[in-house]
Amino acid sequence: MKGKAIVFIGVLIGLVAGAMVLVLVSQQTPVTAADPTPEPIPVVRAAQNIAKGDEITLEAIQLVHLERGEAVPPTAVRDPMKVVGMIAAMDIPQGTIMQEAMYFDRESALLTGRSASTLFQPGRVAMAFPIGDLASVGGALKPGDRVNVLASFELMDVDRQLQVRMPMDGSGIQIPRMAVQMVLQDIEVLRVGAWTTPTSVTGDKQSPPPVVNTDLVTLLVTPQDSLVLKWLIDKVDEGQARITLALRSEDEEETSTTEAVTLEYVMRRFNVPIPSKLDVTTDEIRVKGNLEIR
Repeated sequence: MKGKAIVFIGVLIGLVAGAMVLVLVSQQTPVTAADPTPEPIPVVRAAQNIAKGDEITLEAIQLVHLERGEAVPPTAVRDPMKVVGMIAAMDIPQGTIMQEAMYFDRESALLTGRSASTLFQPGRVAMAFPIGDLASVGGALKPGDRVNVLASFELMDVDRQLQVRMPMDGSGIQIPRMAVQMVLQDIEVLRVGAWTTPTSVTGDKQSPPPVVNTDLVTLLVTPQDSLVLKWLIDKVDEGQARITLALRSEDEEETSTTEAVTLEYVMRRFNVPIPSKLDVTTDEIRVKGNLEIR
């Protein structure tokens, strides 16, 4: 009898303890799943000041991540490669979030008939002039290339006061002396060929693009350098100068100091000897039959 009482008391104590546990559990605040950590929003910003008309390079922009809650323009650019190579349509201060309206593609702008004056930054002017195959680097020039301008001149002695070629008495013919020098460096090519629409689209049909006239090139220069080009062009028209363009590497950033090339320079640098004057010379050998190497 005594043992049964002890068992009954133990069971009763267990029931009371279980009831207390249930009460405590019911009073606790339900645990919910934690909200996921907000992911940063990637946007493209200007890493430096970008002037209107400048080509946007990879070094000029940076990809940053904004926390949720920060203001993000609806047209904010998320991919840096969508901006690289584009032309700034306005001055873009450092730190500005890049948006689609801030840049444009130069070739697409030409297709839509955009004014050429909007394709480059203030402080420069566009100047076109005719060139030949050599000056156009064999037709290799493309918009956006950078070139050096080389010029050659035929120099003659003149009387300082009368500005008449020597000798004034006509006793002999003066031999002109050529000089070649690089006159302008790191000049951007804005256009190759005439300013006409490359293609025209009518309905679903697209007409073939016209043949690009590589005998005409438009360069972007400073106002002062435009005068240099004008002077050179006039001299070329008078037959007193020649202009050649040298294509620069796209990775080239430095300018060079060059020495003008003359006959004296070539002979000195390459150790060209002055032939001795002899009493004999060679003459053309005339052989009957086909010419062959012997």
